[in-house]
Formats: sequence, C-alpha cells, structure tokens
Amino acid sequence: MTQYPFTQAEMNFVPAGIRNPEARYIGATGAAERNYDPDRRSVKVADGRIRADDYGLDSSGFELIQSRTALGAVEDPDHLDIRSLYYPEVEETLRRVTGASEVLLFDHTIRITGSDTVRRPVQHVHNDYTHNSAPIRLAQLLGADTADEWLKGRVAQVNLWRPLKGPVRTLPLALVDARTIGPHDLRDTALIYDDRVGHIYHLSHNDAQRWVYFPEMTRDEAILIKGYDSAEDGRARFTPHTAFSLPGEPVDAPPRHSIEVRSFLRFD
Repeated sequence: MTQYPFTQAEMNFVPAGIRNPEARYIGATGAAERNYDPDRRSVKVADGRIRADDYGLDSSGFELIQSRTALGAVEDPDHLDIRSLYYPEVEETLRRVTGASEVLLFDHTIRITGSDTVRRPVQHVHNDYTHNSAPIRLAQLLGADTADEWLKGRVAQVNLWRPLKGPVRTLPLALVDARTIGPHDLRDTALIYDDRVGHIYHLSHNDAQRWVYFPEMTRDEAILIKGYDSAEDGRARFTPHTAFSLPGEPVDAPPRHSIEVRSFLRFD
C-alpha cells in the first residue's frame, strides 16, 4: 500500500489478552468504566486528503464527501431542525452516494468536547455494531418479519459524520482502513447501560493496521462510515474509528462540535 505523510497519534485499544471486554456507561456524556485497562499505542495516521480517491465505502469502509447542510451549530440533540431539516438532507445524500433503494435513519448523536450535557468525542477505538448486533438492531426498528425481508438481500449500516463547526482542529476522527484489519482484531464488547445491554466491536492493535484522517474538515464535508455490511464478498464490512488528539494541540483549541446520523441501507 502506498505510504503518505503521517501524523503520530495516541489511541486506546482493547488488550489482545482480555476475554469478554465490557464498558459500563455512566451519565449523558459517554463516560465509561471498563473491565480492563486500555492498551494505549502510538500509531501513524495518514493524511487522507493527499489521495482521497484511495478510500471508498466498499473498499476502505469510509469515504470523504462534499455535503452542504442548512443545519446550524445546534447543541440540543432534540432540536427540531435535526429531524425536520437535517434528516432529509442525510437521506438524499445517502441515496445519491450509495445507490441504496431504501434508507432508514434511526438515530443521531451530537458530540462536543468537554460538554457536561451531551456526549463527548469517543477516544477509544470502536465500531458501532457487530456481525450479530446489527441484524438485531434492524429487527428492533422494523420488526422481525420486515427485517428478514431486508436481509434476504444486502443491508449495510452507515453513519454520516459531520462537524457542525469548522474547521476541525481538535480531536479529529481517525479511521482504520478495513483492508488492514486482521482476523482476530475485532473484539465483541458488551456496552452496559442502566436499561439495556448492547454489543459493538472494539479493536486490538495490530502493526498491519493503517490509519487515516482528513485534516481541518469543514461544515461542508462529511465522512461516511460503514459499521456493518451483510455482504461477505470481500468488500469492507466494519470500520473502527476514534477521536484522537493532534500532536501539539493547544489546550485552548476550539471544542470539536459534530453530529453523526446512523442509518440502515437496503440494496436491491
């Protein structure tokens, strides 16, 4: 694989020797207690802008797109503009970029650095769903019979991530190229909340993994991130990612303020 200029980043992984990793979530900010000490590693992160065409949703598992929005820098996850204004924008973008025949938007999260009221950027390498939890979530949303119909064909879970303030100069998003994930790197992790238990993948470190970020993203850009694909034909299926601190990032840097919308896509 071609080598590009890098920055160095510290990232939190799951230790390879830990069985049954768990994260117990507390409060609204996304703080978690884990049953292990994270395996903190210094990794190289490539500047994805240099050869952005090398990365696509079905090849690397993520894709940088140009995507204007009329949504302002809202901080309230329940702001009416998110569902009335922003969801239609996201649905149109996903249909246009992916060719999906049906788009189901089902969730969104606003993240602001240092917030005490909404979730903060996640600084632990993770993928939002697993091979088993994505179909379960689809059935919860659509009902078992309709989900089974969708799963007779190809289904993908995709997030659209965008900064609501830019350019992003603190805690940007780094993504691992799905083509470089080893067969034992993905670790099924239980997320324990007061009212439910979910499952995602965390990642164990592997020297073969290749990391990418897109510097100074603006409000007119977004990243598509694939969290699951039912197709097992060699295309990307899972895309671990994390926020990370840039080397020399000033303590008074503007907070990162972003929104991610989660979707399931159906393909004919």
